[in-house]
Amino acid sequence: MIRECFLAVLVLFVSSSLLVADTVDVRMLRSVDLGATPRQITSTADGQRIYVLTEQGDVRLYSADGQYQGTFEAGPDVTGITPQGANRLILEMTELQQMLLVALEPVVQISTAGAPTLGPDDAPVTIVIFDDFECPYCAKVVPLLKEVLAAYPDQVKLVYKNFPLGMHKNARIAAVAGLAAAQQGKFWQLHDLLFANYKKLSEQKITQLAEEAGLDMEKFARARNNPQLRQQINAELQEGRKIGVRGTPTIFVNGRRLPQRSKTAFDQLIQAELARQTVSATRGKTAQ
Repeated sequence: MIRECFLAVLVLFVSSSLLVADTVDVRMLRSVDLGATPRQITSTADGQRIYVLTEQGDVRLYSADGQYQGTFEAGPDVTGITPQGANRLILEMTELQQMLLVALEPVVQISTAGAPTLGPDDAPVTIVIFDDFECPYCAKVVPLLKEVLAAYPDQVKLVYKNFPLGMHKNARIAAVAGLAAAQQGKFWQLHDLLFANYKKLSEQKITQLAEEAGLDMEKFARARNNPQLRQQINAELQEGRKIGVRGTPTIFVNGRRLPQRSKTAFDQLIQAELARQTVSATRGKTAQ
């Protein structure tokens, strides 16, 4: 009885909604070539990720704006897919009367142009951190990052990306200061001082720390007024959100998200990346 009443109310609601407008304008956003015949197309509840199950049994991943993010082989027995949150998926296998629960983590492409780096330019492994100078968790991870760089001096490069959170009132001005210091080749000196004083940041404190870092203060002041630095920060925020950054610090190792902030987790990802590249190089030589 309750279900019937609910359906009746739903029908009335839908009917009344349809009467509000005589027409619906449709604006084509973009066309996406799937490259395969789709068996099913679905998306996460928040619309941030789109999944396409192909007739061949592959699952193709796309961002909300239709950007291709990767493919994995689900198998020919998979007849349907159901998203469960942002990074989990149910694979339905009707004929086998089974379902598989899988966790997904796409390998993302991150631009490093114009970002401060530490380590060899040609390092086979790139660590990218999205950070906030007023974030206590970011400050705590600084010693860990230094430990990782010391352990892999020739294999790892660190790239810093700004992701100032709205809850931290001084995070943006600190981010601008960091990029201004980078123009004098002193980003990492100021980086360490900012995180050592993350609880005390203010306009006056940041200026004081810049002096301690040995910056030319006239050049520093001019650089901080450059609107391009704010544009760069906004671009890094947008990029971070696009690849799923929601808080700080968020860390990627060659595009793979670090599951937890520990030396063990770093070791596992870095060594897996080095092994992957060794196998790839071996196959390349064999093919020749």
